[in-house]
Amino acid sequence: MRSLKIKVCGITDINQAIALEAMGVDFIGFIFYVPSKRYVLNGLQLSDIKNFTPINAKKVGVFVNEPVEHVINIVTNAGLDMVQLHGDEDLEYYTQLRAQLLEASLQYVQLIKVFRVGDKMPDLAPFENSADYFLFDTDSKMYGGTGAHFNWELIKGNAISKPYFLSGGIGPNDLGGIEVMKKTKAGMDLFALDVNSQFELAPGYKNVEKIKSFIDALI
Repeated sequence: MRSLKIKVCGITDINQAIALEAMGVDFIGFIFYVPSKRYVLNGLQLSDIKNFTPINAKKVGVFVNEPVEHVINIVTNAGLDMVQLHGDEDLEYYTQLRAQLLEASLQYVQLIKVFRVGDKMPDLAPFENSADYFLFDTDSKMYGGTGAHFNWELIKGNAISKPYFLSGGIGPNDLGGIEVMKKTKAGMDLFALDVNSQFELAPGYKNVEKIKSFIDALI
């Protein structure tokens, strides 16, 4: 059994979501950020996502600086299990979102805080009690994924103290680096790999066989 969970993000095709669930992908990400080339509502309806009911995989909605009420509406109407916050959402935002999730009887929905890593290790402490998971992605002027790595050396020597997703241009050539990362101080809390653009035939449409080969190669 592989030790790391897998999240495939930027899904725009329900048949691909079904195929990914069948091969053991743990988290399936749908992007609700209009400027993204993988904006899910360009091709799917919220009802399509809600009617996709995986047995084991969790459905993750990716949001960037959306009003809390809008996030709640999408979580409800798409049947999401997790919310990934990829913008500049502050602690007050997390507090409001938690409160409104509770009010809507959606308290089971988990929150992923994204840190965009540039030239230094971000300050994690303010969000340790607000998010269920962290996610480290590559910093850029634009929100969302870049398809490029950040310098993993920046986090290797740190105790993250919360399960986290490793993102940012991860592809088949990273298998060795992932094994090295698992043996570092930060590797103790490495929970999942978040993959996207390195496994695409076109934006939002995945090379499912390539993903399967990658999963099979993980130790």
